[in-house]
Parts: sequence; C-alpha cells; structure tokens
Amino acid sequence: MKSLLVRCNALFLSILLLAPLALAQAATDDAFAVALSQFNRARQGDTGQIEPTIAAFQAVPANPRHQPLYAAYLGSAHALKGRAAWMPWNKMKYTDQGLDHIDQALASLRPEHDRVLVQGVPLGMTARLVAAATFIAVPDGIFHRRATGKSLLAELRRSPLLASTPEGFRAELEVVEALLKEAEK
Repeated sequence: MKSLLVRCNALFLSILLLAPLALAQAATDDAFAVALSQFNRARQGDTGQIEPTIAAFQAVPANPRHQPLYAAYLGSAHALKGRAAWMPWNKMKYTDQGLDHIDQALASLRPEHDRVLVQGVPLGMTARLVAAATFIAVPDGIFHRRATGKSLLAELRRSPLLASTPEGFRAELEVVEALLKEAEK
C-alpha cells in the first residue's frame, strides 16, 4: 500500500512539474503560428505586416531547439523590410541585418534539427528553404547570395527527408526553384 502511495505521489508530482512545460510549449507554438501568419501576409506584399512580423519573431519564447528556424524567419522579415524601405541606405541596412540573422541560423543548424518537426517538416529543412528563398530574392549584384541559395536548394533536393515532407513543403520548394530560374535569366 505504501509503495502504491509513493508511486501515486511521484506521478502527481511529475504531472505538476511537466504541466508548465506543456503549457510553455503550447504558448511557443501559438506565438510561432501568429508570427508565421504575419510573415506570410508580409511576404505576399502586405508591408503593414513587416514590423509586426519582426516583433512577433523577436517575442517568440526562446526554445533552443527551434531557434535556428525563428532566426531564419526573423532574417527573412528584415530582408522584406529592406525591400520595402524607401531610402537606399535603409534598404541596405535592413537587408544586411536580415542576412546576418539567416547566416546565424544556418550556422547553428545541427543534425538534430532534422529530427525536430515543425508543421510536419524537419526544422532544418524549413530553415534552409527560408534562407534559400531570401537569398534568391535579394539583389545578387549587391549581396551576392544567389549561389548560396542555389546550393541550399540543391541540398534540399538531395535530402532523403524530402520524400516524407508534406506536399505543401515540396510545392514551396518548387516555387523557390522557379524563382531561381527566373532570377538567372
């Protein structure tokens, strides 16, 4: 009887300790979903969503396992801000800030990031696709990132994980590859 009581107490204690972690993960997931929604609207041309997107990705609760993905999206949002800026020096400043965030994101990717799924896609693959899309979108004559973007796309194509990703991810990869072909003309 005493053994059963000890086990029940241990179970109750573990539930109490793990509940805040589950709540924190849910808050992180919700914050990421909001930030991603704003990013997608900004990417589609709603420049009013750029600043809220940057603020949202800066405010997403720190999760070391997801940090490279957050940094990639934050960098891409800064690059969007650079594209939308009026003054040439601001275009350069914001785009450079974005590229720096993306470089940090790519440098921090580890093999374990390909085992962490975000929306059914390995985190590392999504971070690489965000980086590639941004590198292809910025003017190559100034920032010289197209070759790196092309290399990231080739790496994604060669990945054995690609076959198991959702159709939406593979379609997005094809869109970015088409943008690359258009940029190379």
